[in-house]
Amino acid sequence: MGRFLGETTKRIRKSRGMNQSDLAEGIMSRSNLSRFEGGKYFPGYDKLILILDKLEMSLEELLFLHHDYAQPVKRTLHLTLVEAGNRYEFEKVRDVSYECHLLYKTTRTEAFYHLYLLGQGLLIQYGHEDQISQLSEIANYIKPYLLGVDTWYLYEFKLLNNFLFTLNSDDAIFFGLRAVQEFNKYHSFAESRTIQQHLLQNISNICLGERNYEKSLFFLTKALPLADKTNLLYDKIVTLVLYEITVICLKQSQDTSKLGSYLAILQQLDFMDSYHALLDVCRKHLPMDLPPVSLGML
Repeated sequence: MGRFLGETTKRIRKSRGMNQSDLAEGIMSRSNLSRFEGGKYFPGYDKLILILDKLEMSLEELLFLHHDYAQPVKRTLHLTLVEAGNRYEFEKVRDVSYECHLLYKTTRTEAFYHLYLLGQGLLIQYGHEDQISQLSEIANYIKPYLLGVDTWYLYEFKLLNNFLFTLNSDDAIFFGLRAVQEFNKYHSFAESRTIQQHLLQNISNICLGERNYEKSLFFLTKALPLADKTNLLYDKIVTLVLYEITVICLKQSQDTSKLGSYLAILQQLDFMDSYHALLDVCRKHLPMDLPPVSLGML
């Protein structure tokens, strides 16, 4: 791997118009950089990060380039599963699920088994049960895994978000509270904010569905600042809609004008599926004696 990363680093350096002395200065000797680019030496991780920083390159992007602009296999399989599920291509979901299971048996890499479970969960969710017939069976595997990890990293946050649909609301809240605690270590890591925001928004939606408005508000107040920091306009608008619904249900407000304006933005941006789905949430939760939302949608 080191040899190939060196070759990729050399290609990036040349594309930046830098010579070896420019890149090596303050980090390592020019001769060691030459050996690294030639596959005869691999620097310590700290030096590799400094090299990448000077090249304005992340390790993730370097690996992406190393794989000829292809996502790592686990990422590719995950995207394929989700896209196939969204398109109701259940045969493809089943095939990819089997492929993940085979990779797990071959490599004993836990992440491949999680992808297998995700595929099986998607099939159950849409009424196409296969090798696993109940979402609870999947939850009973995922919950011990999350409980058994002493320290959560980004993988655990993503895993919880991927499998929220298999959990009941009490478990979702329990693990959501654990996630909030674990997030503190990542507050300065920008790449984690989108993951955190999506997870908190999804858990708040589960709480809202159970009419647990207090917990919904708790998770939404955590999600909103993250949407600001990551410039996630769509996610911020959806979170604000859920927030307005929640504070109205908690009788902290009776003003539906903000709610109407946020829904109107979704409509103007042509996010019509989300617009209609959130209208259904409004109809389900808002008291009937309130003034109608300003768009006259209720």
